[in-house]
Amino acid sequence: MNDQPNRTPDAAVKRRPSVIKLMNQILSWVSGGMVGILMFLIFADVVGRYVFNKPIFGAYELVEVLMGWIIFAGLPIVSRKEGHITVDFLSAFLPDRLKSFQRIVVNLLCAVTGGVMTWRIWVYGARLTNVNETTLELQISKGVIAQAMAVMLALTTLAFILNSWDSMKTRKFAPDKE
Repeated sequence: MNDQPNRTPDAAVKRRPSVIKLMNQILSWVSGGMVGILMFLIFADVVGRYVFNKPIFGAYELVEVLMGWIIFAGLPIVSRKEGHITVDFLSAFLPDRLKSFQRIVVNLLCAVTGGVMTWRIWVYGARLTNVNETTLELQISKGVIAQAMAVMLALTTLAFILNSWDSMKTRKFAPDKE
């Protein structure tokens, strides 16, 4: 006799370890904070430029760095929630038992792709650090920027692996019997 309730993919997501939930929350706050800083910086730069004829020194570089970090910090959050834009014109024709399998395979392929991208961006960041490549005005290390993005990609890869794991735990390869 099985006392376990019928599990759905949503139930698997709700059972995530608290570390993953905490990481998601931290990334959400960090991303939101960076968006707030970005908005304030652009506002202050525009006011300084057009009202006082004094733009903020290095604002252009900070906007570039923040935009990249915002995107990469949001990737693990969106990936874990499977909130990406999808084109599902072919999957609409798949039987239900294959849709779970498709979800597992797609998440694993995304994890492999994310893993390769993480590795290459980390290596590129290390090379930039070794040659002391920096931004022009503020002298921010481009290697540190790239490696921070690689860390976010590593978390994204982990999110894809967790999605695949959740799909395996809740899969239905046989049609429902009524």
